[in-house]
Amino acid sequence: MKRPLDPIQGKNLAESKAALARHGVVIIRSVETDLEPAMMSAARNSISSSPEILDEMTDEQLDRFMDGLRKAAMKSAEDLQELYTRLLTQLGTEYIIDLVKELDGIEKLFTWDRVSRSVEPVNKRLTRKGFPPIRLSQAEDVSESLSAELEGKWPIAFERFRGLAVEAARQIGGEEPKKARPRSSGRKAPSKKAPSRQSVEKPKKSAAKRKR
Repeated sequence: MKRPLDPIQGKNLAESKAALARHGVVIIRSVETDLEPAMMSAARNSISSSPEILDEMTDEQLDRFMDGLRKAAMKSAEDLQELYTRLLTQLGTEYIIDLVKELDGIEKLFTWDRVSRSVEPVNKRLTRKGFPPIRLSQAEDVSESLSAELEGKWPIAFERFRGLAVEAARQIGGEEPKKARPRSSGRKAPSKKAPSRQSVEKPKKSAAKRKR
């Protein structure tokens, strides 16, 4: 049976969800505006560190190569931005029990480890030409804003929201969909039949024949 949330509990849950969403939006904006420039800055340092390879490229080849790097960096940043947007959208669901089941996955994706892996498409192009791969070692390499949100404000807001959401899911209880019971075919299960009178008497008849 469904049990409504306590008004104060519902208010706290809604406020914590809104606060978490605000921090998520700041992270998304930083990914949108700061991640691609950070990757390109690291890529230019990688190229500059290998002058012998650079000297073998014409200006036209270098322009095409840099354009390809820029497109790869932009695509990677856009993909991460879209991923984070989808995850934030999940927070808007009214089905708290279903949302609680997704929180561990959301937590693992809103991390610096996931952001730092955005360089992989750029590294494929760099290493193909013989340049060393790039690495963003910390969130501050992208922006101070991303570092403050992703490694400071977001984890605190996330833990507060998760605690309230888990407690709300326990209280609601009956909101979780029940597993469907298998439908009855309308036939009764076959019951073990008692031995017929005839089958019981057969051994007696055969015994009588042996006596003759």
